[in-house]
Amino acid sequence: MTETSRDGAQPEPASGQKAFSAGKAEEVSPIGALRIPDFRRLWANNIAYFMTANALRFVFGWYVLDGINRGEQEQGLVVFALGIPALFLVLQAGAWADRVDPRRLLVLTQLAALVVMVVTALLIATDRATLPVLLLVALAAGAATTVGQPVRASLIPALAGRENLFGAIALNALAMTSSMILGPVLAQVAGNRFGFDGAMWFLAILLVVGLAIIWPLQVPERERPPGPRRSLMADTIEAVRHVAHDRALRVLFLLLTVAGLTMNPAVMVTLQAFVKEELGRNSGDAAPLLAMMGIGIAVSSVVVMRKGDMANKGAAFMRAMMVGSTMVFLMGRTTEYWQLFPLVLTMGLAGGFYINMNQGLIQANTPQALMGRVMGLFTLVQVGLMPFGALTLGFIASAIGIGVTMSAAALLTLSVVITTYILAKDLKTLR
Repeated sequence: MTETSRDGAQPEPASGQKAFSAGKAEEVSPIGALRIPDFRRLWANNIAYFMTANALRFVFGWYVLDGINRGEQEQGLVVFALGIPALFLVLQAGAWADRVDPRRLLVLTQLAALVVMVVTALLIATDRATLPVLLLVALAAGAATTVGQPVRASLIPALAGRENLFGAIALNALAMTSSMILGPVLAQVAGNRFGFDGAMWFLAILLVVGLAIIWPLQVPERERPPGPRRSLMADTIEAVRHVAHDRALRVLFLLLTVAGLTMNPAVMVTLQAFVKEELGRNSGDAAPLLAMMGIGIAVSSVVVMRKGDMANKGAAFMRAMMVGSTMVFLMGRTTEYWQLFPLVLTMGLAGGFYINMNQGLIQANTPQALMGRVMGLFTLVQVGLMPFGALTLGFIASAIGIGVTMSAAALLTLSVVITTYILAKDLKTLR
């Protein structure tokens, strides 16, 4: 693939399949994808899946901090164990998504996650969930949930059609954010009523519901990578080459990498310890904050879905990232629990643009034959790097304080994205 031109022409992907025109995608109904039965099944399944994934990190952190009375370092270790499988499995999962039956992958990974939830609930109920045991089950849970992520992302254009892509991505963001609102909150309700094992049984029930929804899914025939089956390294190199040869996509992935190491773990992991250690609350009180952030993301996702054609989507993504990192900086400076609510809401409002723009831009500029592998790279920088960020922030926080660490991470992110906004003209105009 040659260096991408930003003079208004669309890029020519490596496979020869043209990336579709974003303008065309946004001329159709923003909810047109929901009229497609198999996309509806995937979307409904994603609600159950994302609800489990968002609640799982919260429940593990809650149990470490309050169930066995450990600190933010141990919380960071468990979250690290939960996320580390992504580093080793997500690229393979992306290659699988391009070559094998994606429905089978979704069913098998959800069955595996269900087994882990049941085992964890039984371990907690019998007081055998020590920290070493939690690390092991977190590894297993992370492996089960990681493999399905690039598969789900690659199925969006395959099921919704490229003409519905941006609307489908916004709908998927709504599924994710509604799950962010409901998952931790309902898990907290189940935990308060039935104990920590009750929270895990709640997650197991969600997975059973998701399996029932996804079972009738039918995936249309898709373009397969040409030639004989190759090694994982060869498949990965092809996806990396696609990103590396496009200047705007290179910069976009750089910013996602920075966020995956700093801003994302600061909010999704470190904030929970901040609520307990510096604000003197139960760590479970982070659930309403995540719910408020989810409300903000849902609102802005609806705006994106209804607005239709948006020029300069790359610029909107970077502006949203600036707002989000500013909010994280202010979160680290708060002294009262209530002060966090307007900050997480504002971050959520920016987050809707951040989520919809970055995934939409990547999928709009990637041919379907490469979609699974490129979304594997996307999952790697968004999910696979977060445990390293969480672990690093946990150790730094033990030395200089949790709030200072959150603010410092946010300043680093803000400085990088401002510099990029000034210099990266290609990304600003990416559609």
